[in-house]
Amino acid sequence: MAKKSIVFLNQSSGYLMIDIINAFKGRYDERILITGMLNPRSSPLDNEVKLEWTVAYNRKNTLTRFYTWSRAFLKALVLIKIKYKKSELFLVSNPPFSVFLPLFCRNPFKFLIYDIFPDAMADLKLFSKSSLLVKIWAKVNRKVFKRAEKIFTLTDGMKKKLSNYVTPEKIKVVSIWTDDGLLKPVAKKENPFIRELELEDKFIVMYSGNLGKSHPVEILVEIAKRIADEKIFFLIIGGGDKYQMIREKIKTSDLKNIRLLPWQPTEMLPYTLSAADLAVVTLDKDASNLSIPSKTFDFLSVGVPILGISDSNSDLSKFIKVHEIGSSFGHEELPDIINYINRLSATPSLHARFSRNSLSASRKFTADNAFQFV
Repeated sequence: MAKKSIVFLNQSSGYLMIDIINAFKGRYDERILITGMLNPRSSPLDNEVKLEWTVAYNRKNTLTRFYTWSRAFLKALVLIKIKYKKSELFLVSNPPFSVFLPLFCRNPFKFLIYDIFPDAMADLKLFSKSSLLVKIWAKVNRKVFKRAEKIFTLTDGMKKKLSNYVTPEKIKVVSIWTDDGLLKPVAKKENPFIRELELEDKFIVMYSGNLGKSHPVEILVEIAKRIADEKIFFLIIGGGDKYQMIREKIKTSDLKNIRLLPWQPTEMLPYTLSAADLAVVTLDKDASNLSIPSKTFDFLSVGVPILGISDSNSDLSKFIKVHEIGSSFGHEELPDIINYINRLSATPSLHARFSRNSLSASRKFTADNAFQFV
């Protein structure tokens, strides 16, 4: 009797993917992961899972993105056509070209949508909505999603957008989750990251994550210019398209209350995130209804209040309001954002309430969510 097997495809596999694959234990005789990067946190990938390596995702710029997406897609296609043509597939929208795989193979498949393409590219002005590529991609989405056994996505806003391509009944919303096993609050006096930067006496407003085109992080430089309280310090950690631009803005403005750092090692994550007194989560106006950034959930685990900067009707804004973990503002509401930062810094009781709510909310988003994909 032939072995029952399932192939997972995710070019960048972090703790979410690991939890999902581990949740399938016992359901298949063989589980295979095709990936270019494996980045575990507190839970390792089950050692029974077979790894097939492909090219890692490079988000340095648009060219490197498309190049590494293309290579990862081609490697996955060859593997599936030659070695795994009888396996079920669990495809993830990373690389985005994964949606084209079912055009070339007959494997039954499910699809997890983290980012909606081609919408994301059109919203970020990488391609015109009327371009031939966007039209072809949209047509492929409709054809492929119709064949899928199930489509998973992360928010109600994303489900609504995906309904342009497939009947809503086929779409299941599963929220992402945090990792309370790794991420826990760390007191400032016990935090080596804060000691190294000599920020023990500061109220730290932090952005930590991708500095990509859908994240208007440069707004923090403008806010830093207008903050008069010397106790308040801005810290930006990450990498991506906007890294050099933000670096130049800080240098040109000669600001002493803001600092830009590159990506930090994963083992430092509990300390870098815990260093924040207020976490900034930003989304471009055009991308506001495409996702809730995963960093939001990470900051919940360390008990940090959230400052959301996005469209008022975004899933992010609604999430912050429902769980009472901070406040959200539009991109043009700079005076209100500054007042909020000043008020939170000057009102320990309000800060403590939001912190407690963040920790409480984190317990609603655990790795148990991974079993909803099985």
